Amino acid sequence: MALRVAIIGLGHFGRNLAVDLTEMGCEVIAVDRDMGKVEAVQNRVALAVALDATEQAPLRKLGLRDVDVVVVAIGEDFQSSLLTTASLQEIGVQRIINRVISPVHERLLRLMGIHEMILPEAEAARALAHRLLLGKVQKAFELSPEYSIVEVDAPQHFVGKTVHQLQLRERYGLNLVTIKRREYSPGLLSLRRSEHVRVLGVPTPEMVIQAHDVLVLFGREQDLQRMLEGA
Repeated sequence: MALRVAIIGLGHFGRNLAVDLTEMGCEVIAVDRDMGKVEAVQNRVALAVALDATEQAPLRKLGLRDVDVVVVAIGEDFQSSLLTTASLQEIGVQRIINRVISPVHERLLRLMGIHEMILPEAEAARALAHRLLLGKVQKAFELSPEYSIVEVDAPQHFVGKTVHQLQLRERYGLNLVTIKRREYSPGLLSLRRSEHVRVLGVPTPEMVIQAHDVLVLFGREQDLQRMLEGA
């Protein structure tokens, strides 16, 4: 059964989160009081609704109490974020994740009993730091100061080798989570190729690394650096 996620606030962050989660197979309900923002995503999510999320009644009618998680992605409007969170708590939503706007906002959310928070700007800064430090890292998710999950282009010297031959765990202390394979097909009415990314699932020892593969790896930053440098 697909994860059911409601996202309230369809600014740049909320809109992209809604689309990304939908593409990952989640059932997404996108909510904003601005009809223009709702219309911009209505064909890309399961349901898009224009309403005032600070009021309990419309949230209750939408059935948000029954979703797996609600992300309050409202930016800038400090008061609306807090009122929306309070309304969600009143109707009985079990899991709420809030976008944090400021340190004061964070303190107030903690007083309301909210402990799952995100700061998109900080996440983006950390991801950029990883890319700059490791060179070829596309995305990075920091699990702790020491360990991360990263997506990295397969080094050229990996191409043509099997997962078993790479011996990533033995040589570098890294775990291969999955492989994302870029597949290309001729574009219609143009000479451009269209790109499709296929996730190969749990890697088997016999899988062969191909050119343009993206490796999803778990490990320490220094070990990832050694792998990329071919040490």
